[in-house]
Amino acid sequence: MKFNTLRHIILIFNLIFCIYITGQDFHYSLIQFSPLNLNPAQTGWHDADIRINANHRTQWNSVTTPYNTYSFGSDFSKITPFPIGLIVNQDRAGDSDFNTFQTNLSTAFQLINDSVQHLRIGIQGGITIRSIQTDNLTFDSQYNGMFFDPTLPTNESFSTFNKIYGNMNFGIMYVRRIGIRNILNMDLSAFNLNQSDQSFMGAVPPVRLDPKITARVEHQFTLNDFFSIDNSIFFIQQGTHREVLLGAKIKYLLADLIDLKRAIWTGVYYRNKDAIFITGGFEFNQWQAGISYDINLSTLIPASRLRGGFEMALIYKIKRKIQLENPLLICLDYL
Repeated sequence: MKFNTLRHIILIFNLIFCIYITGQDFHYSLIQFSPLNLNPAQTGWHDADIRINANHRTQWNSVTTPYNTYSFGSDFSKITPFPIGLIVNQDRAGDSDFNTFQTNLSTAFQLINDSVQHLRIGIQGGITIRSIQTDNLTFDSQYNGMFFDPTLPTNESFSTFNKIYGNMNFGIMYVRRIGIRNILNMDLSAFNLNQSDQSFMGAVPPVRLDPKITARVEHQFTLNDFFSIDNSIFFIQQGTHREVLLGAKIKYLLADLIDLKRAIWTGVYYRNKDAIFITGGFEFNQWQAGISYDINLSTLIPASRLRGGFEMALIYKIKRKIQLENPLLICLDYL
């Protein structure tokens, strides 16, 4: 029975990897603080009734107009028959004010749930609104041979400056406890499955948005009552764009009781051909907070001067208090 379960899990993961994948979406370094952007199957995967998360990333401030990304999400676990999640993303990039506003709803279903392993699948759907401005852009046709003349026509034919399309995403996650000290987490998800047209110029054939495949493997190892280490590797592919992120963080547990939790953590991660980033954070009861800073290692170093992106994230969990009934005291009657 265990063999068949594992075989089916491997088969599902392989089927998703075989999806045809052919620009690139925004991304976070602190992806664990934006679970619904990581994997729809993460919807409701927490120990509270409601989880709320907020993220902000700013990048390339030393090179050009900074890229800014914001996310706000919430998912409900125990207060609905099925977990429900909502994620809202806002990303603005460059001199064109290329803006992406996205909102998605998600839910998840538990296929295996026991003391050793968990298997969940999740689905997600919503809309994306993209817009672009050309007022601050320059084009080759505006160079008259001697100098730049902004009064000359751009010779570019934009059919629209706003684009609205739908999103279809799918995810699967598997968690397995190995002995007392080891936990293995695996996430696999596919975004933009409907491959919506993203062209602002009415191109024929349409310019399809490439599906995005993300995969993560994380190993949690408990050293003792106070220290634990999380090793992880994270992979993204979207069209010709590929990203591999690997690293580790160490966490020091200060307190862990029913409603009292204190912990601090720090880590170092490497993103291939792009950056190394350092991160740190803390847990304080229902609150979790993290920050990270990317040190650029790409060919953009002469312009970036090693500066990359700054990121901060926050999670807050809401738990309903257990209502205890008033004790019924029975006194003996003495005659």
